[in-house]
Amino acid sequence: MQNQAVEIIDRQHFQDSYHFLAPSADLADYVICYWLLDMREPGFRQTSYNEVLLANMYSSLVINLGNPFELYNTNGQLLHSCNKSLLIGYHAATVSYRHLYSNYLVGVKFKPGALNYLFGVKGADMIKQAIPAGHVIDHITSTESRLYDAGNLPAMKVVLEQLIRHYLRKAYPDKPFDFVRRSFQEPVLVQAKYQLRKLASLLYLTPRTLERYFAQSLDIAPKKCMKILRFRHALDAYLKEGYKADWELLGYHDFSHFCKEWHELADGAPGMPVRPSGLAG
Repeated sequence: MQNQAVEIIDRQHFQDSYHFLAPSADLADYVICYWLLDMREPGFRQTSYNEVLLANMYSSLVINLGNPFELYNTNGQLLHSCNKSLLIGYHAATVSYRHLYSNYLVGVKFKPGALNYLFGVKGADMIKQAIPAGHVIDHITSTESRLYDAGNLPAMKVVLEQLIRHYLRKAYPDKPFDFVRRSFQEPVLVQAKYQLRKLASLLYLTPRTLERYFAQSLDIAPKKCMKILRFRHALDAYLKEGYKADWELLGYHDFSHFCKEWHELADGAPGMPVRPSGLAG
């Protein structure tokens, strides 16, 4: 049986299929969450999951402790068949993950730019890319063994945070990343209404300087980043409030502006209706 779920929209699938844990306080500036997907039970033999992830600015460390999983683009083209642990970069378009019986994955979902900073990966190498974790992380097989032996997410979190703290101690201060990190804080984005000039002003920078910092850290324009984050935030609000959501507060002129962005960032994605009203029901 093949199941399909779309991020943000099909919350129940992700809540039922995954275990999640928040990071410890000292890592909250870098990590969004830790997660575990375990499909080794016999009941998963006839099951596959196609999980659609919308455009996003988050990157992940995915530790593969089981069978390979697959990554597809919006057109259904295979991007990667992943039988090793990977660093997976951010995507400015929708991607789909296919999970099969005996997938056993544990991951770290990083805040924008944090993975690049901690592991010294260039932004250009992370956009739409997957990098074998062993190319960047020392002794990855030892980490994989420790995670497998840990057996549950709370114990795995201890192992993962030891790894992250090790690289955090090695990282040098990075002014561009620090401003990029501050740019992505939701209260700042909302106050700036997802507009570059207002955001730069709140950070006491010129727009050109902020653009340069984004290019250095992520190799992507801040306007593109903010468009993606604005859409994700607005989609969540639309699911709760419908077309009566406060579109100006969400950074849009009106509901039709949101619909236009829907066509740009979500239309054509598997499982997504061609217009927001298709979610009603």
